[in-house]
Amino acid sequence: MTKIIGKTVYVLGAGCSHHAGAPLLRDFLLEARLLKEGSGELTFKDSFNRVFDWIDSLRGAAYYVDLDLDNLEHIFSLADMMKQIGMPNGEQHFSDLRYIVMETLDRCEIKWSGKRFQPDSIYRNFSEILKKINQTRCDALRKAPGTVAPDTVITFNYDVMLDYAMRSTTMEPDYCLFASQPHQCKVLKLHGSTNWAACKNCHDTPLQIVKASPIAEGYQLVDPFTEDMDWPFRMVTDVLAKTKCVHCKATNVLEPLLIPPTWSKAVANSPMTSVWNAAVEEIKEAFQIIVIGYSLPSTDTFFQYLLALGLAENSSLHRVVVVNIDDSEEMQKRYRTVFSRSLMARGRLKFLTEVSFEEFIITHMEAVGTQLEWNHV
Repeated sequence: MTKIIGKTVYVLGAGCSHHAGAPLLRDFLLEARLLKEGSGELTFKDSFNRVFDWIDSLRGAAYYVDLDLDNLEHIFSLADMMKQIGMPNGEQHFSDLRYIVMETLDRCEIKWSGKRFQPDSIYRNFSEILKKINQTRCDALRKAPGTVAPDTVITFNYDVMLDYAMRSTTMEPDYCLFASQPHQCKVLKLHGSTNWAACKNCHDTPLQIVKASPIAEGYQLVDPFTEDMDWPFRMVTDVLAKTKCVHCKATNVLEPLLIPPTWSKAVANSPMTSVWNAAVEEIKEAFQIIVIGYSLPSTDTFFQYLLALGLAENSSLHRVVVVNIDDSEEMQKRYRTVFSRSLMARGRLKFLTEVSFEEFIITHMEAVGTQLEWNHV
């Protein structure tokens, strides 16, 4: 079987982190409301109360306008428009929604087992197979590891479950926020990350990358556990809160850089510019693109434009593989609309439907990542 010698770009959607506790976009506000109404303590309780009081006040408008009040993207876009045109409470609603996203994402969990924290098993398997695939490509090219640019991961997810798993397999991610690290695996988080932090006190200072870890640096567990158990991975409300700003040395001042899922992504004049530019460059060089757990919603025109910019100068794209638990014709139609007819006519747009992220990793990932004429049937 002929081996792939070109770069693969993996695009990971919300479906890839759902198993670890990160809500899907369509369920985000429902999960957040459950947190608000639950018995647990909330760090940003006032934000939860204000936002859901506001959403409930919009029920009357939904009688006249087709507005999904349980859809985070719709609600964030509405708050964004209110903020931009200077309506009362627009700035407050937009800020509160960001805090709700932060705290809701802090519901992810990892395992304490074997007297240590274990990275998420699905992301760990993904990282291990990714490392193996890149070794296979080096062997095919007869070049030493570290001399061939590895595959790239583009993700829409804010959480750090992948980041932590990659660190455990000695694949430290290169976020491309600053100067790129040659021959490191790029992890391009297009919507930001809960471990990319800015200080509320320090203005015009560089973004700080906080190590993806369930325990803040300088802290340790007081009573190490003797039995296996789940542990919350509270990157924002625990780890960032305890981490000192490298400039002012204060704690409780770091907030993550998160780009809201709205029609108006505030990318310009932010550290995210270098991340999106890097994503375009990686797509330009892609031999294949594998999209997992992302349904390509019609509202996400930014990603469609990113594809257009990258593929306009790509003369080597061999195929696009779409992996999704959704087997609907509507989802496939959206992809067929975005990608050219010539790609489909040559059988280079392939769908793996009713396939979860975990099933793809176990059953398909190595073959898709290494074999030129892989048959998905």
